[in-house]
Amino acid sequence: MIRVQSSGLADNLAELTDIERNQIPFATVLALTETAKLIKARLEGEMTTVFDRPTPYTLDSLRLIPATKQKLEARVWIKDEADGAAPATKWLTPEVYGGDRNHKRSEGLLRARGILPDGKFIVPGKGMKLDSYGNIGRGQLQKILSGLGAQGDRLQNSTDSKRSVGNRTRFFVLKRGRQAIGIAERTGTKRSDIQILIAFISKPGYAKTLDFFGIGEREAQVQLPIQFEKAFDRAMATRRR
Repeated sequence: MIRVQSSGLADNLAELTDIERNQIPFATVLALTETAKLIKARLEGEMTTVFDRPTPYTLDSLRLIPATKQKLEARVWIKDEADGAAPATKWLTPEVYGGDRNHKRSEGLLRARGILPDGKFIVPGKGMKLDSYGNIGRGQLQKILSGLGAQGDRLQNSTDSKRSVGNRTRFFVLKRGRQAIGIAERTGTKRSDIQILIAFISKPGYAKTLDFFGIGEREAQVQLPIQFEKAFDRAMATRRR
């Protein structure tokens, strides 16, 4: 989490008048919050550079917590809640800190069904059609999970209907010997008429892709004095006489 604090701003305030000193809390709160806004915008711009086709969800994954007079600190961090999807902290923090990738919900479902071996993770195969952001389409993934009987809600799995039976026979676990290596789709009647949609791989890792803290610190060093001067001028111009 990036914290923009006021500890360095009080050094030059000793000679201010009482009237001026009364405006400091307002100016400080405003300067900290405006600086945090600029840090957030700078990080969002950086995402468009370091990530390949980031989704709108990724670009909207940061939260700004404004400073208050009670807490002279503005904060920028990754959102840790979501509506029906994995919270941004789960998949974005590895891009900040580096290290192992977290489990996806679909991986948990496949592992619970005995399809995905322990210690393995999923990545798109050569036959998988990706969306405009380079990800597996949610609808396509749901079809695959349903066809394999791996949905968390059993009512979402394939049934005896004509369409569901088609999905059940269309998708299958591809093995090399006894080892499951991925999920494939039958595209024709010949044995060779298959394409690999999902491959099973060993645990992937991430390098530190987003210089979250470095960008925040550099932006704060440049912007905080500027924003404080602007905020103080505003406070003095609007103060009660």
